Amino acid sequence: MNDRSGRLVIYLVGAASIFLILFGIRGSASVLNPIFLALVITITVLPIPGRLTRRGVPGWLALVLTILVVVLLLGLVILTVFFSITKLSVELPTYMAEAEQQVAVDSGSETSTTTTELTVQLGPILQGVITTVLNLLVQFGMALVIFFFMISAAMALPGAVRLGLDPNAPMIGRITHLTGDIRRYMSILTGVNFLVGLVDTIFLLYLGVDYALLWGLLAWFMGYIPSIGFMIALIPPVLMAYAQYGLQTALVVLVGYIVINGGVQNFIQPKIMGQGLKISPVVVFVGLFVWGFLLGGIGAILAVPMTLLVLMIMENFEGTRMLAVLMRYTGEEKKEERQKAAEHVKGLWGKVKGTTGSDRESDDIVE
Repeated sequence: MNDRSGRLVIYLVGAASIFLILFGIRGSASVLNPIFLALVITITVLPIPGRLTRRGVPGWLALVLTILVVVLLLGLVILTVFFSITKLSVELPTYMAEAEQQVAVDSGSETSTTTTELTVQLGPILQGVITTVLNLLVQFGMALVIFFFMISAAMALPGAVRLGLDPNAPMIGRITHLTGDIRRYMSILTGVNFLVGLVDTIFLLYLGVDYALLWGLLAWFMGYIPSIGFMIALIPPVLMAYAQYGLQTALVVLVGYIVINGGVQNFIQPKIMGQGLKISPVVVFVGLFVWGFLLGGIGAILAVPMTLLVLMIMENFEGTRMLAVLMRYTGEEKKEERQKAAEHVKGLWGKVKGTTGSDRESDDIVE
């Protein structure tokens, strides 16, 4: 390992392997998305059959009730969004014409050529968004089918002791901790997002904005995307309000969404992601773009659970464990461990620089 050329080859091969894996994941996103989504849903609802069993419900009935509740709830959401999107795609030209008239009224002139061209260009974009949403609904439907088999297998899986594994082993403890973090994050966030979507729906119904239920469901789903989710969720209802009632109502919707959705994402979600999960907000933000690039919309929704999975894997290998420590929450706890991790990563960076530096620099790093 003191040979600079040998170390450089190892680093290059490692980097190339990482890129191959990442682009392999991106190329298989249509297959992996339903599996990952079903896995997260299974982890989230897995304690429910056990709780029902402890209350005297037979095991098979507890499993059936859990599956029925999840399938009915998500199935109802999927059908609602599907029919709303289908209806909206038919009525989209009407709303675009109304928006064009509002632009003409606000500008105090007749419909301009520029406005017409903008409307024509906006049409294919909106149609593309609708197509993307429909594809996501298909992936959610596939995830429900996979979820049925996953939770059935998870309930039938024997415990660690029956498998001959040590329940006190570090690996078992990390897996248990990971599933607990994901379950807590998804459970709390689902409840918070549901309340946000409900308030948004009531707010839009009060203002008379069309498709209020659809925009409320959109706010619910976008709430899973950290940092930028609420900004994506506010665009369609603001445009719809503008097309129906003009600039004043659109501004009311904008302010309402900033207060409701923005307040939740700025004050509640950071506490859940940071203090609860012990993960740096910077890592969450970067992970959002990485998983969004690799897996698309589903990747953005599952960015936090997938990042937690990567951190757990990194913590189980000596070469990456210190880097995982640095990626955890940067509070006052475990300060000494983070300092050691920083020194370790600095040493690794010194070795990388040593591959192109002098022999003296390389010897200093080894020492």
